[in-house]
Amino acid sequence: MTEIGIVRYDRTTMQLNGFDTTARQLIAGLPLFMGAIEYILRVALKQPGKDDFFPISLVASSVSLNIALAVLLAAMRGDFARRPSARLIGRTILLANLGIFGSLVGLLLWIYLLVTSFSQEVKVILPLHPLQESLLYYSFSIALNECKARGDKC
Repeated sequence: MTEIGIVRYDRTTMQLNGFDTTARQLIAGLPLFMGAIEYILRVALKQPGKDDFFPISLVASSVSLNIALAVLLAAMRGDFARRPSARLIGRTILLANLGIFGSLVGLLLWIYLLVTSFSQEVKVILPLHPLQESLLYYSFSIALNECKARGDKC
């Protein structure tokens, strides 16, 4: 512990929180950044299908974020030296279930986007807006992961 004036802080905690925050920002921003780079390259090189690839990639990264929700919190694993509260257990189970359900929904959305990128007939039968749905799903995935990361504050 270090004292500066009246405020006390633990340097290791600040570093860990800083690293966790940076890691969460990278997890959230990296798919968007990579998608923007790929879009710019596809437009610059005049590649076909410049609008079809990004929603598919975004949904795929969101599915992996939702699968990660099923991993138990550190407080739920181990020898239970400090027994987690019933509220924490219930919240963890809810997030894990939402993650699994979200992954299944994302898998269906990914299949739809993949099929529509090959065939326009599917878009006529079930018209969706791929970028809007994939961004909504991605936002849902990020919100759930932030909720898990914040612990009891969510």
